Amino acid sequence: MDAPARFEATARLALPRFGIAPAARLALVHHRENAVFRVDDPGDGCAWALRVHREGYRTSDEIRSELVWMDALRDAGVPTPRARPGADGDLLQLVAPPGVARPLQVDVLAWIDGVPLDAGDDSPELHRLIGRTSALIQRHGRSWVPPPSFSRPTWDVDALIGPRSLWGDYAELDALAPAQLELLHRAADVVRRRLGAFGRGADRFGLTHGDLMPDNILVANGVPHVIDFDDGGYGWYLYDLATLLADKVIDPAYDRVRDAWVDGYRSVAPLPDEHVRELDVLVMARLLLGLGWMHTRRETPMARDFTTVVIALACAQAAKLVGETK
Repeated sequence: MDAPARFEATARLALPRFGIAPAARLALVHHRENAVFRVDDPGDGCAWALRVHREGYRTSDEIRSELVWMDALRDAGVPTPRARPGADGDLLQLVAPPGVARPLQVDVLAWIDGVPLDAGDDSPELHRLIGRTSALIQRHGRSWVPPPSFSRPTWDVDALIGPRSLWGDYAELDALAPAQLELLHRAADVVRRRLGAFGRGADRFGLTHGDLMPDNILVANGVPHVIDFDDGGYGWYLYDLATLLADKVIDPAYDRVRDAWVDGYRSVAPLPDEHVRELDVLVMARLLLGLGWMHTRRETPMARDFTTVVIALACAQAAKLVGETK
């Protein structure tokens, strides 16, 4: 059974676990880390987003924690989709279709009938909105007391770059030429040194979305809703901006996007200039992490299509970072 068929079989088997008729309409709408299906429930007339999680990417405790965190954010005024409990009350169901040795993790979220922000829109208004949204999420995390069972990844230096990176080691990417690899190693040394000096104080490191790209904010009836907390966890607050800027390092819009995001963030929470000065190293860390992803997901269409692009961006950022330290 190939991957799409396996995901659909899993989704179909999961439906009754969530009190949804097995014959409900099911349509695959997204597949990168997780396979996301739209489900139209004939019972309640509502649409739902059913996620079949990538095997081995997140523990069940981490996924349950993600859903609890999203509920807490929504209660605090940051709109997020609500999770639909299973018939047994558990937000996460483990489902094994025929021929699959290990059960796959499945959850169901309310469908947000909204429009994603336009990734091609470099307007200040859009990026102020993203910065403001990031600040709202992080402000909540500073005061929220998670339950004792709460478990999310920590995106420290070792998780971002090197042999213990959570997405894979950039140095194992076969497409890198020796000169490129040597440049990236030098840049990685700068990242380790500067982030080590920057530290993980409570004013700069905590719960954050981790992937607050335009397509992870859906606007419904004029209200922005935040989705896809799959990579959310403990990290540097400015990493949200680094994620947004990583594909713009050679784009003339880089400074404009950065300044608008910072302006939006500061409308909600403080962000000292000394923190913003570390943005270049966090962008570098994100690009090195991305190269690790291209290695460990090399069989995917996205890796085949974008590996060369990410290498070019990473080398451009590395040359800039290494040049600044001379």
